Amino acid sequence: MTSIHQLKNPLIYSALLGVLLALPGCVKPPDSALLGQPALTGRPVSMDNILIVTTNAAGTFTAEKSSLADALVSGLRQTEMFTHVAETPAGLDAGDGVKITVEITALKPLTDNARDWTGPLAGRARITLHVTVNDLKSGRLLETFAVAGESGQTSYGGTTDEAIQMAVRQIVTEMLRRNAQTAQ
Repeated sequence: MTSIHQLKNPLIYSALLGVLLALPGCVKPPDSALLGQPALTGRPVSMDNILIVTTNAAGTFTAEKSSLADALVSGLRQTEMFTHVAETPAGLDAGDGVKITVEITALKPLTDNARDWTGPLAGRARITLHVTVNDLKSGRLLETFAVAGESGQTSYGGTTDEAIQMAVRQIVTEMLRRNAQTAQ
């Protein structure tokens, strides 16, 4: 009987180990998407100055709105393609530029605490944004589009901040594309 009892424990442990090793293979990586084609409504303008304004449809999500603004300013500055990027007009020089208004239209938040307690079972954080680009001086609408960001599902990441970063990546890509058009 002792040999059967000793055999059961290694079988249980190896089955559990197999399940745990298979979990990371089922995890989805973070994702982002440009939802539809951007609607270009105006001719290209200089993008020397970029003013970032963040809002949200529900009037809540204050921390996420701040995190979104910080990530967008940082992402645009890191490209080194834009002279001035700021959240207030005081941070800009005189001259032409654009105002990027980013509205949080949908958010499924996921905190670090939820991720720590439930790991990959906590799901994925998601954010959907509506982006409007206007001429800084005249206010004329230049472009409008929507983006979505989704976190990964790993036990070491996959929070709201990662979803925000994924969405910001799409906005930065679109602004680089628009900037390349003005250079032509």
